[in-house]
Amino acid sequence: MSRRVMFVDDEPHLLAGLRRGLRIKRKDWDLVFATGGQQALQMLAEQPADIVISDMRMPGMDGAELLAEVRRGFPGTARIILSGHADRATIIAAVGPTQQYLTKPCDVDTVVATVERVLSVRELIHDPGMRDLLGGVESLPKPPSVYQEMMAISADPDCSLRDVVQVIERDLGTSAEVLRLVNSSFFGLPVRVESVARAVSLLGLETIQGLAVAGAVFGQGGSPPPGLDPSRLCQEGLHVGMLAKRFALADGWPADAVNGAFFSGLLHRVALPVVAVALPEGWARLRGFGPLDPIRSAEEEVAAFGRTVTRATAYLLGLWGFSENVVDAIADQPARPGDLTTTPATLVLSLARWEQAAPGAPVALPDPPPAGCYLTPERLDRWETGRTGGTADSDGEGAGAPTAG
Repeated sequence: MSRRVMFVDDEPHLLAGLRRGLRIKRKDWDLVFATGGQQALQMLAEQPADIVISDMRMPGMDGAELLAEVRRGFPGTARIILSGHADRATIIAAVGPTQQYLTKPCDVDTVVATVERVLSVRELIHDPGMRDLLGGVESLPKPPSVYQEMMAISADPDCSLRDVVQVIERDLGTSAEVLRLVNSSFFGLPVRVESVARAVSLLGLETIQGLAVAGAVFGQGGSPPPGLDPSRLCQEGLHVGMLAKRFALADGWPADAVNGAFFSGLLHRVALPVVAVALPEGWARLRGFGPLDPIRSAEEEVAAFGRTVTRATAYLLGLWGFSENVVDAIADQPARPGDLTTTPATLVLSLARWEQAAPGAPVALPDPPPAGCYLTPERLDRWETGRTGGTADSDGEGAGAPTAG
């Protein structure tokens, strides 16, 4: 089935260049072009698109205003800003309605890769209602205290970056939104930023205060569902992320893969508040359980929500432009230790989730492990040594270590 991709720019020669450069995708994509925001909205009303990629600076309705209208009217449509300006005002204006950012000049290969990845992520969720729910997220549900404290910080001339970090780190949704922004192409950083403290330092206090005043990133995004403790969700994610990272380090994974393991663990349930608010009856069923292993958790989530929380999370993070290895590891949950069809990153995330749910419980490996099984007793021993504070054997990448993604 052909996918409809819309490009919006007020400069006809730029649209003409895109049209020429994307000829190779004509058989795969239904390419449409609009010369301004109003024309784009009219075209969407006639036939919605899977993705809208808009220039930021346009007369009349700029890109941020256009994508805000797209989010309201067509929440299932993916929204990407194309901009050559990364000043503070541009970031603040675009961060709310925008899911991903591309910087000008942007070569055709980058555009194709970005669109292909978003289209592949859309295959994770087929239900139009769930696509609209997750695609329409502007700010994740978070405790009112986060917004209140950030507003107080924005008005305090004596506040410090440390004050900001302490507020953000207490909430998983806020942490995810800050990490999404700082790892976007607006900043063009050579490595992924995995620490909130580093992210806040790179954004700078003035940008943080501007985002708070504008209600972007730090907007409440609705209240968490009854019975869901955001601080506990954050601590559980941090615990799983650290366990996954320790395994990756113990097995000698490259730096990008180690960071991906941490991100996967930290964020693997970040969509839970969104889904739980939208489906309160399912959440009422699910909240009655204590800690569940990944297999049982998946079964109960499908019964409660019609899909796993990890699949919904992968969809959301994929729309937001998180790296492919992070999105895929979360999307493919859960994985059993002897699974030969999945990636090491997926297996390690499942392993960390098992440990978080049942600390110290032995991992049930197949006996004997099948040929090619990634989670061998030797790897588990190295991870256990590192997890308990010993010296992990991390010389070299190891035959089964994933490549950087």
